[in-house]
Amino acid sequence: MRMKKQFLNLIVPALILALTVSTIAILPATSQDTGTIVDKLMELNNKLDGEKPTLQNKVNAVIHQIKSGALNGALNKLKNDIKKSIIKCVADAEDLIKLVDEIIDLIRRKLPHPHLKPDFEITTPPYRLDLLQGGSNTTIITITSVNNFNNRVTLATSTSAPEVTITLDPAVLLPLPNTTANSTLMVNATQTTPPGEYEITITGTARTRWRTLEHNVTIPLTIIEVKPTPPTPDFTTTASPTNLTIEQGRSNTSVITVTSVNDFDKPVDLAVTSEPVPGVNATLNPFAVIPMPNSFAVSILILDITSNATIGTYKIAVTGTSGALQHGANITLTIASPPVPPAPDFSVNASPTTLTIEQGDEASSTIIVTSLRGFNELVELSLEPETISGVTLSLNPTQLTLSPVSFNTSTLKIEVDVGTLPQEAEITVTGTSGALQRSVTVALSIITERKPPKIVNVLGIPEAPAYNETVTVSANVVDFESRIKEVTLEYSKDTTQESLVMTLSGGLYQATIPAFSFGTTAEYWIQALDKAGNSAESDSITYIVADPYQPSMGVPTWSPKDPVVNDDIAVNVTITEPEGASGIDEVTLRYSNTTAVFFISMTDNHDGNWTAVISNQTGPQVAFVVEALDKAGNEVESDMQEVDVTTPAFPLVWILAVIAILAAATGGGAYYVRRRRKKGATATSVPSAAIKPVSPR
Repeated sequence: MRMKKQFLNLIVPALILALTVSTIAILPATSQDTGTIVDKLMELNNKLDGEKPTLQNKVNAVIHQIKSGALNGALNKLKNDIKKSIIKCVADAEDLIKLVDEIIDLIRRKLPHPHLKPDFEITTPPYRLDLLQGGSNTTIITITSVNNFNNRVTLATSTSAPEVTITLDPAVLLPLPNTTANSTLMVNATQTTPPGEYEITITGTARTRWRTLEHNVTIPLTIIEVKPTPPTPDFTTTASPTNLTIEQGRSNTSVITVTSVNDFDKPVDLAVTSEPVPGVNATLNPFAVIPMPNSFAVSILILDITSNATIGTYKIAVTGTSGALQHGANITLTIASPPVPPAPDFSVNASPTTLTIEQGDEASSTIIVTSLRGFNELVELSLEPETISGVTLSLNPTQLTLSPVSFNTSTLKIEVDVGTLPQEAEITVTGTSGALQRSVTVALSIITERKPPKIVNVLGIPEAPAYNETVTVSANVVDFESRIKEVTLEYSKDTTQESLVMTLSGGLYQATIPAFSFGTTAEYWIQALDKAGNSAESDSITYIVADPYQPSMGVPTWSPKDPVVNDDIAVNVTITEPEGASGIDEVTLRYSNTTAVFFISMTDNHDGNWTAVISNQTGPQVAFVVEALDKAGNEVESDMQEVDVTTPAFPLVWILAVIAILAAATGGGAYYVRRRRKKGATATSVPSAAIKPVSPR
């Protein structure tokens, strides 16, 4: 007994000690242990002050969890709620996320770590990626080993952004225990990626012996629109030829061409800007030109070489200036000694010297014949070759008369047939005057026709069709180069799209869109294809099918046909609309009697028959009209109907019955009076002693 008591004396204090230790172990962390965490949370709250009240409320909730010892709940809310909300809602959130990660790390240190399983975390430093259309950007994906995790992690990506490619290098990471491993994420957008806000999700997957681990991180992605810079009007200055060999005492020319770029149409001043060459006189005619938009203008540079000019090679620079724009061309001049005394001469040049023409199109080059050293004779122009298959060549005029120190022009016109095959050719224009012959070559390139068909005057009749009307669409479609191959009418209603081949009639392409039900929104447009494969599409036209017709109403009827006072009068009428119309919306019975006007909504029996009841009429007459309104706002009204309500006559049978009752009552009364009188007389004449009493039984 004593040993048992001693055992109890030993075991009870031990149990009390164990209970005390376990109680301490499960008590919430003291304010001293969590003070740093609370301070950091207050700092986060202050940074969100005045901007995100909802986020501040969530942070306050976490502070309450920390103070109450719910560290796991606080950790979960920070990781899965607050952090994601900051990434999604706050611009330039990098500093805030770093502070949240710091708080998460502090909480983890406070948590007990018995039986923690190996795991990994996936993070990325920038919390937002901005990407220009057609550009690229990168970020680092970090895998962090937790609790000695050392398995392979396979990375995969997904995104809500279209036309975006994402690569990971490497796509598989193997972090050493309790260390990190990085992969580079590269995002590429195309020029046509739609601008907007998207997300990229990176998922890491690791398969261990006992389980599969998967974690992910989401990065907001902003695709920024790149607006093309409008082209700036400009011009170019070129010389043809760029190399001139002129003998002493002679002259020659170079054509200076100013070409408009991007609709340039301003005056351009031309000047020789190179160092003067002794014995060389350079003049420009004219010294200022104005090119038409996307066309060209020419000036002639005339180089007169004196007989005592120094033999050698020189650079002649011609500069065109228009405001702040300046472009030049260089001509290499070689002065040579003349083999014979100089004589009058002429030169032949072309501008431009290269022509690119589409099938079915035309172009021209200006042939310039310039007088040199007082030449004043007739120059005849000819072509070589004279003809090219599928190409029409012409010179106008073919003869030019020159005055001394002047120039004259002819136009070389080149017309290419639609069916001419693409090819390259050279056309030589030769000027002949006596024994003198001078020529210039124009390079011709014939390419496939690229002009799309033209679609004009698209018209649908009627423009606002009813439900029972088709729409005939007509358009003028032309292609003067390769001709039209096919024209189709595309139309859609709701989500259905159809296509009709249009036929040519009276110079217009036509097709008919079928009738649609009331309220249908239809859209149509025209597509055209030429024989060279070029296509065009017109603007779309939209219409909504109407219902301009009033409902169809029969003649109202009523029952009973001859009502009397207090009878219910049932009114019936047939009201219908064709299939595809808007349908009956409301039918009202308006009636009046001697007291007032009343309105009753009639009931549809779903077979076009509408009914209503006029109750308890006291007469003498009821007049009514039926009004019907469809869903397109069209209304119809019946003729007024008048119903006589009669008061019933007192029935003859009832009158005869009353007379019979009165007669019976009168006869009965008279009979009763006579009986009474008779009984009175009998009682007086008979003595009372004569009445024998009845003996009791």
